[in-house]
Amino acid sequence: MSITRRPHVRLRAIATAVLALEAAGCGCPDPEPDTSEFTGTVKGPDLKNAREDGDTDEARCEAACRVVAAEVLDEIEKCEAKGPETDPSKPWAEGVEEITVTCTATYTPFQFCTGRRPQGHKEADIAVQSRAGWFAVHAHLERAAVTAFRELAAWLTGRGAPAGLVGRCRDAAADEVRHADALEALALRDGAEVPPPRADPPVDDLFAVACHNAVEGCVSEAFAAVVAAHQAAHARSLELRVLFTRIAADELRHGQLAWDLHAWLWDRLTPAQQTAVAELQARALLDLPGNSRGAAAATPRELGWPDPAHAARMAELFARRLRDAAGLAA
Repeated sequence: MSITRRPHVRLRAIATAVLALEAAGCGCPDPEPDTSEFTGTVKGPDLKNAREDGDTDEARCEAACRVVAAEVLDEIEKCEAKGPETDPSKPWAEGVEEITVTCTATYTPFQFCTGRRPQGHKEADIAVQSRAGWFAVHAHLERAAVTAFRELAAWLTGRGAPAGLVGRCRDAAADEVRHADALEALALRDGAEVPPPRADPPVDDLFAVACHNAVEGCVSEAFAAVVAAHQAAHARSLELRVLFTRIAADELRHGQLAWDLHAWLWDRLTPAQQTAVAELQARALLDLPGNSRGAAAATPRELGWPDPAHAARMAELFARRLRDAAGLAA
């Protein structure tokens, strides 16, 4: 890949175009599928829903399997449900209050690529099976973004970067504190704990920072603005629509900051480094639709995310517009 011109991106125009096309109906690696065995108990409303979701015992077992698995399952290969010890062969009989399910299924692990992780970020093991889990994951990622922007501000200061870029990073860190506090309050209210972020020390190297920013900022955080704007319009509660409206505006500024920083870093890279950064960024854009599809499948519809096919289409539109603006090959 040969990139000769300095990247010049106006994110607001791209986000507006994607949301308009999406309304009209028009970072992260893409992981390989995995196969695992899941086992657990199902009771209460989950057991009631499993009974109602399936017309056959096999379908009921698969619905229960999706409850005990902490992943969005692609295909269930084998499933067994057992009732109480007194009569384990009749898990779906009336009056049974708890069953045990063991199943083997394939799934594709994913990460939510809608925010800026710091260098060396350690992914937290949080199951996204409910509103509470979703809020916990995103509160955790917002808290990680605080670290990312504070580290970036310190690094830019040491490199003699323009004061405007440094100040915008510090302002972004303050924004992320507010996002994290709001989302953590929702997670705690729904009964989920939010683990603190963990990361290795950042690498003090211009090329490493440029690579990191090209994916975490220019792709992941920039797309976060588009998704948050969709949530602001489609979340079912007024409380969430207000919150996501504020987050969308902030993330749009953060995404533009990433692209402005990208341009500043670009001028300080060698031609070979520019090519490597462009290839990394192009790969992240290529992977974005598949990752967005998985993230959408794990997000409760009430939170305003598009459905999986819709999310993938939005990501494709976003990636296409960004590639055109930045001069990246498809």
